[in-house]
Amino acid sequence: MPIDTVLTTADVMARLRVSRKTLYGLVAKHLPNAARVGRDYRFIEADIVTIFCGMRSSCDSTCGGGRITTVGSSGGQTPKATKSGNLQKLLTKRRPKVSVSN
Repeated sequence: MPIDTVLTTADVMARLRVSRKTLYGLVAKHLPNAARVGRDYRFIEADIVTIFCGMRSSCDSTCGGGRITTVGSSGGQTPKATKSGNLQKLLTKRRPKVSVSN
């Protein structure tokens, strides 16, 4: 199998218009057996296509029908959080001062 043109990390960052951190995250997710040379990766055209298809499938439905996931909370307290909050109030409650008469 002939090897296509080998591209460096900087070349792929420029082609995909992503940062180094983003590219490394995509490589970890979509190319687990990527070719490393020192701290950098080496890519062929097939690798770039795999990364790009992975980018398209991980975004919202307008971009290719990928799965939509939500992260975060609604801001409401869960029952466990409420219980621990009440317990914390009980434990940190100040004791009333006791007056001592002579």
